[in-house]
Amino acid sequence: MPLLTLHLIRLQASAPPLADFLARLQAAPGVKVVLASAPQHVVIEPRALDRATLLEQWDAVLLLETPTASLPTALQALVAAEYSVRCGIPSKLLAGYPAHNAVLRAQPPRVTGSLDKALSARDVRGGEKLELSEGLIALMKKMEAQPGGGGPVTMLNLLHFNEGGRPGYALYGQAFKGVAGRRGGDAKIVGSVVPPPPGGPQDARAGRGAGQWWDEISLVHYPSIRSFCDMLAGEDYQTINAKHRLGALKDTFLLCTTESLLPQLPVSAKL
Repeated sequence: MPLLTLHLIRLQASAPPLADFLARLQAAPGVKVVLASAPQHVVIEPRALDRATLLEQWDAVLLLETPTASLPTALQALVAAEYSVRCGIPSKLLAGYPAHNAVLRAQPPRVTGSLDKALSARDVRGGEKLELSEGLIALMKKMEAQPGGGGPVTMLNLLHFNEGGRPGYALYGQAFKGVAGRRGGDAKIVGSVVPPPPGGPQDARAGRGAGQWWDEISLVHYPSIRSFCDMLAGEDYQTINAKHRLGALKDTFLLCTTESLLPQLPVSAKL
């Protein structure tokens, strides 16, 4: 299983523009840029795990296949802050990812009417349990008012399971395919968090053992922020959320990002 590293980065104030940084990153030897995305809004804040750090301002979310957990040495001086998570992602998923992602991003937004029904009934709740919230509605309106803001979003999920919670979350994942699929949603990348090898560059785990840090990451595509909100407003989603997801998780971090707001990276021949 290939090992990749998820990076949240903030560039130095004196660094070149983000587009230049990404171009240099993709040209670096031994680096495969799988995903580069711009953070937009924290949907769910972590309860405890690295809360203060994760809620800082970040310039980009990167998923890189590199020999170690580190960014290329030549670029490290340009980075003011970094949060990284080493993870294993199935090779079959990676091999087909560029083409699959291109197909996903070309699809038009899809909704089921659940959002309109909730807005008409003012059925708006809190956001901590992944329900439709005032904050998400405000985000949707803000993004849709921007040029291209009605386009695809990628949700970054960091997951920390309760003891014995992984099987329940697997059931959620199975049910999620149909529920999200009705809105064009797709869990396009899912990976298990792994510790970097001893003696090499480390990620943000900082020596924490199994059961003390994130267990899994996922990157989930939606055709638009409206499609995501439509899902949260749906009874079909809230049923599987309550039945399988909530009890499985001890902590989670959910960040809305947009790949379209960064320069479109060409599909690397190395992928």
